[in-house]
Amino acid sequence: MISTTIIFLLVLTLLIAVHEMGHFLAARLFKIRVDNFAIGFPPRLFSKMIGKTRFSLNLVPLGGYVTIHGENPEDSITSDSILAKPKWQQIIVLIAGVTFNVILAYIFLVATLMFGTKVSVDTFPGEVVRDPKLIITMVAPGSPADLIGIKAGDEILSISNGKDLFASTSLSVLNVQKTISTAESNVSVTVKRSSLLTVDDGRSQSTSTVERTKEEAVAYKFAPVTGIVQGKKAAGISMDMIGEAKIGFFKSFYYGAIQTYSLMENITVGLAGFIGNVFVGKGSLKEVTGPVGIANVVGNSAKTGVAELLMIIAVISANLAVINMVPFPALDGGRVVVVILEAIIRRPINAKVIGWVNGIGFILLIGLMLVVTFKDVFYLFK
Repeated sequence: MISTTIIFLLVLTLLIAVHEMGHFLAARLFKIRVDNFAIGFPPRLFSKMIGKTRFSLNLVPLGGYVTIHGENPEDSITSDSILAKPKWQQIIVLIAGVTFNVILAYIFLVATLMFGTKVSVDTFPGEVVRDPKLIITMVAPGSPADLIGIKAGDEILSISNGKDLFASTSLSVLNVQKTISTAESNVSVTVKRSSLLTVDDGRSQSTSTVERTKEEAVAYKFAPVTGIVQGKKAAGISMDMIGEAKIGFFKSFYYGAIQTYSLMENITVGLAGFIGNVFVGKGSLKEVTGPVGIANVVGNSAKTGVAELLMIIAVISANLAVINMVPFPALDGGRVVVVILEAIIRRPINAKVIGWVNGIGFILLIGLMLVVTFKDVFYLFK
């Protein structure tokens, strides 16, 4: 638990430091003054003035921050204030953070392809991916699959509805979906599950242990239901053909770009769908993961291997980029909207109004994070 927490804090600090570095470098590019660049939050451990910027290393390892001159309503409007710069420069400074998070995701995805990692067959040409397997990537809470114990990460070995049987090379996402949707009663599915076991290392005078992977085939039977997918029966699972990809140095940069684009697209579509469900009253906190849930995922990935850890960091970095561009107060996207509105009406919006709106948005975000954190803790110990 301690090692997981340390790894998570290091990852969080890296992601936010990279985000803030984007804001910092873009601001300096346009000769905008940056008053502070801090890693972590106070109390301060060390600081040094370089030019007009105070660089600080703080005690609380929960990310970091920059303060750009002109963002605080009390700042004077000088030639090096962000408010004195053209609107297009302000927007570039505001989106530079998410841009750096996307770049970090790309770099880590390139690295995973060099190390060798699991990827979706749909993302890469067939000759790049070795040994593809049909893997369950998501199980909807409360669905038939969830209720009988099927888990994300399970590999589907065979599936039958009494009429159709698919196994081995005949397995595909479409075949499994068809088998489930056309079932008259029950569906039988066999999955292979991998789990970590802690065992004695076998030394006669030692109490040390090692972790080994245990694989087992598990058979399940369930009745598909309507209402999960519109117009047909479903089990409540998402699947993908996943294989191993290990690509040469130069090709990794090309395929890393493809994977980054696919990742950003999937996150954007998923987030848009979640927000849409919230507005129509169908959103659920079960679809949202907070710091505790993310820490658990990061810790498990670190145990699996370097490539898997880098992949998770890339996914979190891409998520951070997409979420920050949501046009909500206190997020970068919300601040971009303010700049665009000021450009349209050709006058600044009252700084106190912006401060109040951002304050309310920040409180709402903190409240959501606390609720999601309690939810993650509950499921962690459930």
